[in-house]
Amino acid sequence: MIRYEKNVFLEGPDFPFAAFPYPTLPTRPATPHSHEFVELVFVAEGHGDHLYSGQSYPISKGDVFIVPPGVEHDYRVRGAAPLEIVNVLFMPSFLAPLLESLAEVTPFLQFFYVEPFFRKETEFHAHLKLNLGEEQAVKERLDRLVEEYNNKPLGYRIAIQGLLAELLVYLSRCYGHAAVTTGFHPDGNKAIRQVCDFLETHYTQPLQLEQVCRMCGMSQTVFTGKFKQLTGRTFTEYRSELRIRASLRLLRESEAKIVDIAQESGIGDVSHFNRLFKLHMGMTPREYRSRHRERSGPEAAN
Repeated sequence: MIRYEKNVFLEGPDFPFAAFPYPTLPTRPATPHSHEFVELVFVAEGHGDHLYSGQSYPISKGDVFIVPPGVEHDYRVRGAAPLEIVNVLFMPSFLAPLLESLAEVTPFLQFFYVEPFFRKETEFHAHLKLNLGEEQAVKERLDRLVEEYNNKPLGYRIAIQGLLAELLVYLSRCYGHAAVTTGFHPDGNKAIRQVCDFLETHYTQPLQLEQVCRMCGMSQTVFTGKFKQLTGRTFTEYRSELRIRASLRLLRESEAKIVDIAQESGIGDVSHFNRLFKLHMGMTPREYRSRHRERSGPEAAN
């Protein structure tokens, strides 16, 4: 499988972004690939299949969806006409503060994170299908993004960040208006297990308990009871353990500052991170790093 690197496809480390139309011809050979960046896909014309993580589902004009980093995917054209796609590529860090804020908005959370997560399941093929008015509005925004990126006029980087933010907000509104299933199983116990699987991948996201309850179709009381019964922990405790577990690896394997590790683990505030870490590990992050290095030092020297 081909892996597309950010340094090849994106403008540069100080501006990790790209936008361009990409016509896929019927004669194009299969090219399964993954990439380091987020790919926002808009189908402008044509019909085809999106081959995603071992599954296939039909796509056509007006479809828009997210392909997260690291997932194998490809396109297959149906018929003689090309499948005309507009790609918007960016690293999550490109809009980090905005993405964190938007994750508190349930429709955006569903469109950007939840739907791609459940897309791998054979029984779940929901994605955002725009109506004609929405399609035109999205196309206008994409045309402006591509034009700014191609021509690079004065201030284009600022303009692109603003346009992309506007596009993501608009798509979130479209997703909120659409009758799209969230993908969580109607059986409560299975839905809880799906939530746990989702958290394993998205523990850094500022996911609110109320959002999860709403997407699972449960009251907060019912969800909290089922979650504690199945996991032995509250929703917050479970996610905190995942975040602390992730921070352990960063403390052992990187030279990052404690404040940066707190941010990368999804906890953010370094004081809260220190308190939470000590609660779980019985020591501070700095003490953990020091003790690990003391133990691994002689081994590393051999």
